[in-house]
Amino acid sequence: MKELYASVCIAALLASNAAAAQTVPPATPEPAVTAQSPAAAAPVAAAPVAVPEPQAAPAAAEDPSGLADIVVTAQRRSENLQRVPIAITTISPEVQTKLNIRDLQTLQIITPGLSVSTGVGYAMTYIRGVGANFSNPGVENPIGVYIDGAYVERGKGGNLDVLDTSSVQVLKGPQGTLWGRNSTGGAILVTTADPTFEQKGRLTGQYGNIDHRLIEGYMNIPLSDTVAVRVAGRYRKEGGYIRNLPDGFMLGGLDVYTIRGKILYKPNSDFSAVLGIQHDSRKSSIDANAQILPDAYCLLCSQSGYTHPYADPYTTAINLINNGVGNVSKNDSYNLKLNYDFDKINISSVTAYNKNTDTIYTDTDLTNVNNASSQNFVIPSTNKTFIQNITATSSFGGMFEGMVGIDYLHDNSSYAINIVQIINGPYPPANLAFIKTESVSPYGEINFKPLDGLTITGGGRYTSDVRKGRRNGEPNQRIKFTSFSPRVVVAYETGPVNVYASFNKGNKAGGFSSPAIPLQVFLPEKLDAYEIGAKFVSDDRRFRGNIAAYHYDYSQIQTVAINQGSGTNIGTVQNPDAKLDGIDVDANWKATDWFEIFAGGTYLHSEYRNFVNAGVQIPVFGANGNPIGTSTGTENLSGFPLPHAPKFTAFIGGTISGEVYKGWTGQITGFLNHSGAFDFFSGAGGPLRVDRQSSFETARLSGSISPPDGRYELGFFVDNATDAKTYNLRFTTAPFGAYQIINRPRTYGLRVSVNY
Repeated sequence: MKELYASVCIAALLASNAAAAQTVPPATPEPAVTAQSPAAAAPVAAAPVAVPEPQAAPAAAEDPSGLADIVVTAQRRSENLQRVPIAITTISPEVQTKLNIRDLQTLQIITPGLSVSTGVGYAMTYIRGVGANFSNPGVENPIGVYIDGAYVERGKGGNLDVLDTSSVQVLKGPQGTLWGRNSTGGAILVTTADPTFEQKGRLTGQYGNIDHRLIEGYMNIPLSDTVAVRVAGRYRKEGGYIRNLPDGFMLGGLDVYTIRGKILYKPNSDFSAVLGIQHDSRKSSIDANAQILPDAYCLLCSQSGYTHPYADPYTTAINLINNGVGNVSKNDSYNLKLNYDFDKINISSVTAYNKNTDTIYTDTDLTNVNNASSQNFVIPSTNKTFIQNITATSSFGGMFEGMVGIDYLHDNSSYAINIVQIINGPYPPANLAFIKTESVSPYGEINFKPLDGLTITGGGRYTSDVRKGRRNGEPNQRIKFTSFSPRVVVAYETGPVNVYASFNKGNKAGGFSSPAIPLQVFLPEKLDAYEIGAKFVSDDRRFRGNIAAYHYDYSQIQTVAINQGSGTNIGTVQNPDAKLDGIDVDANWKATDWFEIFAGGTYLHSEYRNFVNAGVQIPVFGANGNPIGTSTGTENLSGFPLPHAPKFTAFIGGTISGEVYKGWTGQITGFLNHSGAFDFFSGAGGPLRVDRQSSFETARLSGSISPPDGRYELGFFVDNATDAKTYNLRFTTAPFGAYQIINRPRTYGLRVSVNY
């Protein structure tokens, strides 16, 4: 009820302000840079991440008939996207609305090379095949997520919702020099909208099938010439769509509540301070673990009373652990951004604190059987993270520019995998592991411009990570890792074309594998990335295209092998090597003033090297050669592709917009996405090869119409219009067989927005 009450309050407050407003601006989300295109390099409303706008590269005068400039902060200063020698996908607030993007998981439909699963209670994020199959304290994901310049240590509670943003940027390839911690494969920068000195607001409501409900909005109020506030909130409900056969319970439901407040203090043009406070609450049903192997491979399936696999993928038969509530997550974050411009030198600071509590309940024997052999997991975890960043950047305008900074992180986390046989608590005390991490990393970079159009960049980051780990009642273990992440780039800009070649090194610290008993120490992973690319904008600014080719040498990959049947040593970390080669492309074409096309794609070849004794799940056969179950074992996976690394992905879409009738304007956007087949886990789980997603196509459609004064907007959306059967996760888990969690079928609904 708290979520509903807060949402109603937000709606009432926004509606009352809308009624009192005397002037009505156009019905568009608030951007710092006006954007019109939803391409992979989609126009973005990109607010700096604690960096000053005066350092932005000079922008050419915009022709309203052409594509808008895109401003990004990938190099910790505001710059035109086409001049930044990094492969970047940007997603503006307008594009988020058109494609109904409400969380980080949905970003993958418009970001070639990005793959996200959330079927185990946290985000499993991959970029260009680099990611982590399990992520917990001590084994973080190598894709760094930053919200308002502050690193998010763990993406617990599944996918992170994005609300009232000014920009979202997906940086591909190692970002260790500039963005530091755990960005071996890339970084995702989410910048939420800061307060401005203009009174405005927006309220949006959605209603759709499968019990979809959403209400969100923001209000921006200037309190004086120097102080402004902004409040944003969202309540999102998704109904269940997978039927549990024993009791008819609909699994897959979700309730998310987010409230954020920001206050801006800007006494003059040189100094600004923004304080933000956000609370997130997330509750979802238990995972719909639907058995996908025949009964002979599953320990308890023959006792369940059902035949496996199920004829209908939208059904399952499991126990309702914790009365059907599978994940409860609460998150509180505090963020203070300071920015001071000393004419030629700018100093920025980000101070942040994040507290997260999360509990996952799941039936891991994959059946409705409840006896001494059945197995349920209760997984509690917490983390408290303090972060401090200070960065100084120059804007001399001469041959040399520079940047120096330092990052500090202190994190206290706890984690447990508690195995119980009871369906509904009370549950016995968890065998908790405690992991403490302290990280310090100074970094710097110099840009040298010896010739007109030529820029040579050199930089690096030195990182010191100290970890302490222990189990309840055990003494602390202490380990320390140090690393250096260099970056070298040569870029040449000539007219409409910018070409570049770069070398980047990514490092992710080693640590303790907290599911293991005793705590297991594992090695750091490293990635050497070589990339060449070109960015092009036509003279009439109606066409923009980007291409990047890369080669990765990936070593000591932190790969978790699961042994669910052990009861103690559930997760151990292995360290294979791999190599990856790929090409990314994206393009926008504004064919006419009313029609725009956007497209992108990626080709990726990945393979393990020296992964001889990989931990997998293997079938067990009786004397007559018939299967009698599954067990853990090993397999040589050398030459196999990495998880979440489809060979080919692509998307294409278009937007038609313009006047409909007597000043009424409208737009309609169509979108088609293709993904090649990929494995969810190494070797698709083992010799049975069921941890795999086959190739698929999905489509989205949306449209809207608004009156001449732009006071309101009426729209619709259709997601997964092809009704493709895709999976959030497929996972073999001996001795209980293998399960799948299917994604939502076709969903559709109506959207109404009010602006003031």
